[in-house]
Amino acid sequence: GKVVYWVPPGPRKLSPAVFGTAEDPKMTLAPKLNKARRMVEAGKMPPTVPQLLQDLPILVGVPEKARSQAPGGGQILKHPTPFPDKGRIIQGNFRAAFYDEVNEDPPGKPGQTPDSAELTAEFTDPQGNDYRVVLDHVVKPPFPGYATDGGVMLDAVHHGATGTGTPLMPQVWTIGALWGVGEVYVNGELQSKGQVMHLMTSEVVRDKDYDLALQEDMPLQPSEWHVKGQPHHTHLIVLPVKGTKKGPVFSPVPTAFELPNGKNQPFMHIMFEQDTVVRQTS
Repeated sequence: GKVVYWVPPGPRKLSPAVFGTAEDPKMTLAPKLNKARRMVEAGKMPPTVPQLLQDLPILVGVPEKARSQAPGGGQILKHPTPFPDKGRIIQGNFRAAFYDEVNEDPPGKPGQTPDSAELTAEFTDPQGNDYRVVLDHVVKPPFPGYATDGGVMLDAVHHGATGTGTPLMPQVWTIGALWGVGEVYVNGELQSKGQVMHLMTSEVVRDKDYDLALQEDMPLQPSEWHVKGQPHHTHLIVLPVKGTKKGPVFSPVPTAFELPNGKNQPFMHIMFEQDTVVRQTS
């Protein structure tokens, strides 16, 4: 009975505050890719990361060659992304719990962290297929520049120009966020294990028309919130990335949602617009 959206792929306007201009580009891929290669050589990053960043650069930036002039001025990433302006109403619910033990990423492999979380989400797609996503464990994404507070982040900011999370999202005040890997069930059948997922409850970033705010638009005023009186909402994105023993690799999410081009959507971005937050202290 709550408002839930399935976000299909689409273009994304590029915020000048985050990505600069055509003459002075920022948040490009090359520096992050070079840093990843150096860290791999130093034994500080899984060897699969540089290839993953080439396969899915939006994890850390947008290559200059992928940027185009937007019709109304500025720049746009025309290649379909998980962060367009539109969404489609579906049915769904989720429950998550965050257990934050450290305030920085400890050394070691991605899964070596005292932080933990619980997450189960059930939802449909616009074509009526059923999904269940279950978190297995928290990870610290081994991407250059990421600082995830041990894989569970509370009361902080990320995305935008922070270096943590895709810069295609504006910087957001975050009540709670987790990064992890887990299972994806489609129409009752287990379709994927070790799929990388990110969930965050943040300040509102979508307006009444469901347009995704640019950095320059933030913070949205209460009159602009998509749901009147609802100051925060929860984003669940299941990325086309799998965790392996060698490190994260590109791996499309096996959804059953068929796009107009005849291919199935390779990620899931679900927006729970009417969430409730409960804080507990021990």
